[in-house]
Amino acid sequence: MRIDYVYIEEFKNLRKVRVDLDKTQMNTVLLGQNATGKSNFLEALIIIFKHLDLEEDPPHGFNYKIQYQIRGKQVSVDFSTGKYIFHVANRAVINGEEVWLSDAKSMTKVDFFSQKGSFLPKYIFTYYSGLSDRLDKLFWKHQQRFYTEIKKPDFDKTKLDDLRRLFYVKQIHSFFVLLAFFALRNIEKKTSDFLLNILGIEDLESVLFVLKKPSWSGKGDDRFWGAEGLVQEFLSELWNFSLAPIYYSQTIYPDFRSKGIKQEQLYLYITGKEKLHQFSEKYFRDLKIEPNNTDLFKALESTYISELLEEVRVRVRKKVDGKVIFKELSEGEQQLLTVIGLLIFTREEESLILLDEPDTHLNPIWKYDYLHFLKTLVKSKQATNENNDSEEEDTSTQIIINTHDPLVIGSMDKSQVRIFQKDKETGHTVVIEPDVNPKGLGVAGILTSELFGLKTIVDRETNGLLEERNILMYKQSIGELTDDGQKRLKELFEELSQMGFNHNFKDPLYSDYIIERMKKRQSTL
Repeated sequence: MRIDYVYIEEFKNLRKVRVDLDKTQMNTVLLGQNATGKSNFLEALIIIFKHLDLEEDPPHGFNYKIQYQIRGKQVSVDFSTGKYIFHVANRAVINGEEVWLSDAKSMTKVDFFSQKGSFLPKYIFTYYSGLSDRLDKLFWKHQQRFYTEIKKPDFDKTKLDDLRRLFYVKQIHSFFVLLAFFALRNIEKKTSDFLLNILGIEDLESVLFVLKKPSWSGKGDDRFWGAEGLVQEFLSELWNFSLAPIYYSQTIYPDFRSKGIKQEQLYLYITGKEKLHQFSEKYFRDLKIEPNNTDLFKALESTYISELLEEVRVRVRKKVDGKVIFKELSEGEQQLLTVIGLLIFTREEESLILLDEPDTHLNPIWKYDYLHFLKTLVKSKQATNENNDSEEEDTSTQIIINTHDPLVIGSMDKSQVRIFQKDKETGHTVVIEPDVNPKGLGVAGILTSELFGLKTIVDRETNGLLEERNILMYKQSIGELTDDGQKRLKELFEELSQMGFNHNFKDPLYSDYIIERMKKRQSTL
C-alpha cells in the first residue's frame, strides 16, 4: 500500500488541497502548527476508505481524488464530481524498469466493489493519543457489522479475515497485543528482545479475564449469558483451560455520582504461560488454521466488542519491578506496545496505518528511537534475520504519522516529511515538502528550520536580552551609543555571562556578524 496523492475539495479547514506523498517511503511524517489540517487529513483518509469498504458514497459535499499503489496495481478513485470514477492500471517491467501501463482500465462501481479485496488495504489501523472521540465514531459502523456477524451461531469463521477492515486502536488493545505475543510458543527473537530490552518485560506470569453480563440476551451458551458464534467458541475453550471459573456479583461505580450498581461477573484465570500456550494451540487446532498473532488478537477483541469483557488483568515479570500488573505500566509503555504490536501483526499485508500524535506519552529516548523501532521491528519477516538491520523499506504497509516533536523526525529524509501551512494570501492550507533534510540537523537545527519555524530555541526573556545586546552593539559600531547605552551594554554582558553567554567571542568574526545582522534589520525597519 502506497498513496501517491490525495486531493480534497473541501473538508473542514482543508480546501482545494493536494497532498503528494513519496510512494517509495514506508513512513511519512506530517508537521505543522495547530489548526493547519494535519488531523483533518488523517480523518479524510479514514472517510475515504471507510465508505469504499462499505460500498457507499461518502458524506454529501465530501469530494476528493486519490491515487495509490497496491498489490501490483495503481488505483485511482475520483469522486470530485459527486460520482465515483475508478481506474486501475497494471505494473509492467520494460527494459528492466517498473512502469505503470498507460492504458488504465476504467471500472464501474459494481465491478470495483465486487473486487474490492484486491483494490483496498487489508487493514486500516488508526491510533489517536488525545481525549477526543471524534475519530472513534467513524469506526462505529464497522464495529457494529463485526459485532452482528461474530455472535451469529452459524458464523462462517473463514470470513473473519475480511469482515473488518478498519480498526480504531484503544488502550485495551495493548492487553490483547501482549497476550497475542505470549500465547504462541514461537515468538520472534526481535519481538522478545523488544519486550525485554525496551519495555523490560521478561515473561508472562498469569492472566485473569473478568467477564460481565452484557446488555443483550442470547440463546447460546448459558455459561456466558447466551453468547453464540465466534465469541462463544473462544470463551468455551478459555473456560476449559482456566482454573476453577468463578461467578461473582460485583458492585461497580461508573462515576462519582453513582450509588453503585450490581454487575454479574465471571472470572476465568489462566495460571501461566504454559497454560496459555496449551489454550491457543487447542483453539487454532479446532479452527484448522496455523497459529498466528492476528487471528488471536481478533478473537480476544471479540469479547470486548461483544460487551462481555470488563477487563483483563495480565501479570508480567519485569526486570526492575518484579511481578506487576500490566495495567500498572505507564501509558507510554502500553502505547508503544500497542502500536508496535499491531504493526508487527500486519506487516505482511498491504495495510495503511494512521498515527495521530502516537508519541505523546513517550519519553525522549523512545521518541528519538520511534522510527528506528518501525524500521527494524516492523520489517518483513522474509526480508530480515538477526544480523540484518538494513534500512531498506521492505514492507508493504504505509505509515502516516502526525507529530509535533522534533525528536521523532531526526533521522528522516525530507521526502518523508510534509509540512502543513497556511498560504499567506488565501489563508488556505497548502502542503509542501521541506527544502532541508531533518537528518543531521539535530534538535536545535530542526526547531529553527522551516520544519518548525522557531526563530530561536532560547526562552523568550533571554532572547530579549540578546536582542537588546545586539542592538546596542550595532549602535556602538556606528558611534551612536550614549553613555547610558554603554552602561546598559556592560550590564547585559555581565548578566548574559552569568547565564553562560560569554561576551568575549572566541570567533572575532562573530561580533562583525552580529553588527552586520543588526544593520540589515535596521535597514528594513
